[in-house]
Amino acid sequence: MESGLNGEHVLITGASGGIGQATAKLFDKEGCSLSLHYNKNQEQISQFSKELNGDYCLLQADLSSEEQTKELIQDSTNTFGRIDHLVVNHGIWPEQYIPAHEMTLDQWDQTLTINLRAAFICSRQFLLNLLAFPKETASIVYIGSTAGIFGEAGHVDYSVSKSGLQGLMLSLKNEIIRIASRGRVNIVAPGWTITPMAEKSLEDHEAVRKALQTMPLRKIARPIDIARTVVFLSSDKLAGHISGQIITVAGGMEGRKLFEPDEIDINSIL
Repeated sequence: MESGLNGEHVLITGASGGIGQATAKLFDKEGCSLSLHYNKNQEQISQFSKELNGDYCLLQADLSSEEQTKELIQDSTNTFGRIDHLVVNHGIWPEQYIPAHEMTLDQWDQTLTINLRAAFICSRQFLLNLLAFPKETASIVYIGSTAGIFGEAGHVDYSVSKSGLQGLMLSLKNEIIRIASRGRVNIVAPGWTITPMAEKSLEDHEAVRKALQTMPLRKIARPIDIARTVVFLSSDKLAGHISGQIITVAGGMEGRKLFEPDEIDINSIL
């Protein structure tokens, strides 16, 4: 099925990570021009970008800085013109399990600054880009998390930062149409996914087993699973009447125990 994305310009934040790379590759196959953001992983994204066949540019910025984000948007539009689709994929997940009563305000502030403040700044600059280049269609897709839906003990900062994206999405879906009349805003919420950011947590096979006991599909997502959903939601042809929705990509996980431990084969999954 054709996505209709050929020739569209896509900005992906955090494009050097596992989900970012998979998403970039898929948009590349659809014939999009890509603005790929990174902050610190220049070598990683430079190496990855050699696998792309179409037009792209690499843009560095600290997205918690409005000035740097504004410059990124300007460089992006100078290169490929109007940004048609924004994928807000960047973020951090502090690995250490820290209960709320032990968490420092510095950690809280850092996580919310990177995951939520920066998402707002990117969104605002993207909307200003739409004002500068009038057109009916546009889309924003935020990469959320099941932690923002179910919560995550020991990671309240991350959970709150991801649940905050829902309020941002629900508000902006009603604002974007004042600028681009067919503009849409949605969230993709991955569950357990095999990415570099999740490597250490996936080493805890007992935790993985417990999670899989709650998933009907009994498997861990790959970045491509998330990327396909992002591309689908970005396509006006495929998802042109979908806005304000959270699409959970988590194997059907809902918290109920469905399988016994001996029904989970960790080796075949990881």
